[in-house]
Amino acid sequence: MKVLFDHQIFSFRYGGASKYFAMLMNYLPKGSCASTSLFSCNEYVRAKQLFRTYPYMFRGQSPMTDILNTPYTHYCLRRRDYDVFHQTNFGTSFIGDIGDKPMVTTYHDSNLSTIDPHPEIVERQRLSLKRADAVIAVSNNTKDDLLELFDIDERKVHVVYHGIEMPDLSLLPQERILEFPYILYVGRRSEYKNFWRLAEAFAHIHPAYPDIHMVCTSEGFSAQEADRFAGLGIGDAVHHISADETTMQRLYRDATLFVFPSLYEGFGMPILESWSCGCPVALSAASCFPEIAGDAGMFFDPKDVDSIADCLGRLLGDETLLRDYKARGMKRVRQFSWQKCADEHMRVYSDILAAAGTRKSK
Repeated sequence: MKVLFDHQIFSFRYGGASKYFAMLMNYLPKGSCASTSLFSCNEYVRAKQLFRTYPYMFRGQSPMTDILNTPYTHYCLRRRDYDVFHQTNFGTSFIGDIGDKPMVTTYHDSNLSTIDPHPEIVERQRLSLKRADAVIAVSNNTKDDLLELFDIDERKVHVVYHGIEMPDLSLLPQERILEFPYILYVGRRSEYKNFWRLAEAFAHIHPAYPDIHMVCTSEGFSAQEADRFAGLGIGDAVHHISADETTMQRLYRDATLFVFPSLYEGFGMPILESWSCGCPVALSAASCFPEIAGDAGMFFDPKDVDSIADCLGRLLGDETLLRDYKARGMKRVRQFSWQKCADEHMRVYSDILAAAGTRKSK
């Protein structure tokens, strides 16, 4: 069997969706998959040496990559030298090229329908989901959202969790990036990520824990954000670090606590990343988080600053509780692996390929 992935998601340098597809391709049986990417600027593709990437980063590489790869994707799909097509993003211009070949698409979350509405993209999602022979949902919570938002046959929706590669922490530099103790926040600071309620909660507890700082990744702080930190009285206690994969592992490893305050996520990959580095987790009692974290994280009400502050205070003030949640996380993370994820995808591919063969024989 040959599964063909289009280039779309690999035109992005980072991102949870591109990491999922890169790791999936890496763990599928050797020779069973290919991509229509002539070039990629994706760092996960580069790390796994899946196919050709640019030797260095330059301005405008993502849109240029998309321009270069689009005609080649049309060419590859029209050749039909594959058994199953797995769409990596919701561009629909390729759907007409695949004819009656089986198609799979992955639905990551409902953000574009709800929290950050983009009707034009949602329409492309609708067309893709309608054409797909199978749809991968990354959690049961995401599956429920999908079925509520779109007219789709539940029988073709398959829940497959993401995985994690357990890092060898002994290979990391032993020295800490930051000498002071800190809680870690990962990702963008957009509204649904609920960062500013976390910042307010941190400001509430900071007088009681003045040695604890907060570290944020993703983009640097704007002047407005810096002013807001100062207004909360935590301007000297909040820090930004631009982090690659190795730096992220070191930040997780050395953090006192990882906090995930989002109002909504499709899966929440940073939960697994934190556990894999031995970092305890505090997170929202919302969306997919209870499903993914189980009893291995301490939960709070993400819309209640006092609830977030209470959770942080309880953990920061109790070393035994921190060790307990660290141990729970290290146990639970073993339930997730990219190999298991890839094996479950292969079953989906095999089933829809067999079903397509049956239809043709009738």
